[in-house]
Amino acid sequence: MNGYFRGHSVSARTKIARQVTPVQRPNTRRVSRRNAETIASIKSAQGGRCRARIRDVSVFGCSLVTDTDWLRTGSFITLQITTEWAIQAIVRWTREGIGGVEFLRPISEFDAANIAGE
Repeated sequence: MNGYFRGHSVSARTKIARQVTPVQRPNTRRVSRRNAETIASIKSAQGGRCRARIRDVSVFGCSLVTDTDWLRTGSFITLQITTEWAIQAIVRWTREGIGGVEFLRPISEFDAANIAGE
């Protein structure tokens, strides 16, 4: 053994390893997704604008279908759902006109149902 763990017992090493283990994020892939057909306006942090169809939605994010070419992984966007309601998000992935975004703050189940048109 060398480095930090030298001189520590196996149980001490296990305890130290547990202390430095990163906090696990909630697994957002296991929440219910609702099919949606809502049209939203998207605005990028750089000023790009386009329209997109929200394909499905959960309390943590949604997938979008759009024909824009500026939607990039890691970009911050604002989804304008109605004139009074906007949601800020980060683009997590894009592929051939479809993208997945994670809301910066989870929305309520009620709001997710509204976006889905339920």
